[in-house]
Amino acid sequence: AYDLCGLPVSVFRSDMILTHRQYSGQLNVTDAFTRMLLSLVLTGIAPRSFYQGDGDGSRPRAHYEGLPVDFVTEAITTLGLANSEGFRSYDVMNPHDDGISVDTFVDWLVEDGHTIDIIDDYDEWLSRFETALRGLPDDQRRSSVLPLLDAYRAPGHPRRGADTPTDQFRKAVQNYKIGSDDDSADIPHIDHALITKYISDLRAHGLL
Repeated sequence: AYDLCGLPVSVFRSDMILTHRQYSGQLNVTDAFTRMLLSLVLTGIAPRSFYQGDGDGSRPRAHYEGLPVDFVTEAITTLGLANSEGFRSYDVMNPHDDGISVDTFVDWLVEDGHTIDIIDDYDEWLSRFETALRGLPDDQRRSSVLPLLDAYRAPGHPRRGADTPTDQFRKAVQNYKIGSDDDSADIPHIDHALITKYISDLRAHGLL
């Protein structure tokens, strides 16, 4: 459209879009992230780490790349409307090498009072996890991570930030003060409050 007709075009590429930080129940029940959080709480077991380690037994530093939907929509509408000419391309992703990963989410669930036993051997965890998921009531099993379990047959590769360059997107977020009314505007980190809200939202949907 831009090349042929000169129309202003903004392209937004996003990774996982997470629940709304404010409104209750505003989450995608069937996405992989929601399914995993639900499954961890329902089964009460988690591996020592979801990521490949270096063999010393410690949890590797890793990063989860999602962003809350309210931030994503504000970014898209603000930057899309601001582009009145030319072509813009944004990777709407979480670039922070902050060590906040699925392992961190398990820690936060435990801090919130959920009983989750940590299993050192990944294969043992996976076997017990699958057995527990298959034994859930029908509605919970259908909403669990069971249909996507092949993605967890082996520990994941730990990432240290976004897989694609986000410098242009981050600069635009700061320039247009997206998500903030002052100079502190930036791409948000995933925080403990968001994971806590996920559990509240799952309760609102009757799954917990």
